[in-house]
Amino acid sequence: MEYCAIASSADQCLLDTLVSLPTNIGWVYEGVIDDPYGEFFIAENKSLQKESLTQDYDANYWQQRYSLKDGIPSFLTNVAATILTTGKYLNVMRECGHNVQVCSLSENSKLMSFGSNHQYLECIKSAYDFASGELLTLMKDKYNLIGKLRSLKRYLLLDQGDFLVHFMDIAREELTKKPEEISVEKLQSLVDIALRSTAAVSDPSHEDLTCCVERSPLLKKLSTLKDLDCAYPPDKLAAADVDQPMPLSVTGLETFCLGYKVQWPLSLVISRKSLTKYQLIFRLLFHCKHVSRQLCTAWQIQQGFRSVKILGTPVLRSSILCRNMLKFLNSLLHYLTLR
Repeated sequence: MEYCAIASSADQCLLDTLVSLPTNIGWVYEGVIDDPYGEFFIAENKSLQKESLTQDYDANYWQQRYSLKDGIPSFLTNVAATILTTGKYLNVMRECGHNVQVCSLSENSKLMSFGSNHQYLECIKSAYDFASGELLTLMKDKYNLIGKLRSLKRYLLLDQGDFLVHFMDIAREELTKKPEEISVEKLQSLVDIALRSTAAVSDPSHEDLTCCVERSPLLKKLSTLKDLDCAYPPDKLAAADVDQPMPLSVTGLETFCLGYKVQWPLSLVISRKSLTKYQLIFRLLFHCKHVSRQLCTAWQIQQGFRSVKILGTPVLRSSILCRNMLKFLNSLLHYLTLR
């Protein structure tokens, strides 16, 4: 009993010391670390910049910009992650020029003094709830997070694919060229024309849509990213992606891809890694669309032979096969884009 009392007293003294430090209060209520002597249990890695989220596939800004140190006080072990996340939320808002303090909380919930009733746990939870709610509101209202996600679904997941049909019609000549012969600027102008001539023109986010020509076919790109997820050195993987020879038969139809401009702080949600996965799905859907159009054209040509009523001929068999393939592919596209 005496040992427990001493331990409890020691914890209380340590807790009072911790909360009296401006660093700890500043982090939980303002998202700021001022720790010249390294006494706080949260470390800051200043070498990581938010711009990496839109440039580096394997960016670890959110995980490593601020992280927990070893030796967390025992009474804070269960809430250390909550304290870390609370400060991160506030810090993101500060990076956006939206300085906010947890000032709407009542004074008796401030982390200034504690009894033996673990009141500090409620204070930390209140600060976390406030910070997370403020950041979510900022993302949704000022930066239109929901609208951006809908645009990704509309364009990269072909939720609204009418613009793509028009684009494939007007860009057919350019897309049938070899990747190195394609003018990305011309493709971008054709994408803009297709968007302006369809219902997508009413979407203000359509201006963030870009296009590019990838350096490798879809399967090779998937293989490269799989290796990257397995923690291979990024520099070696980038070199491998560049050095891979392009098959002679590959055209812009296999390497064309849409992109999307994502600004801070939305890049925390739609990072380079997330956007790359959207683009991989788009490339699959785009290729399926192209094959579907080719099958439809072939089937229409074969209908010109309907006057030849000889059952079992190769023309009839190929027409039936083409029709079944087209039916399957359209069903697949319907499932992938509308479910």
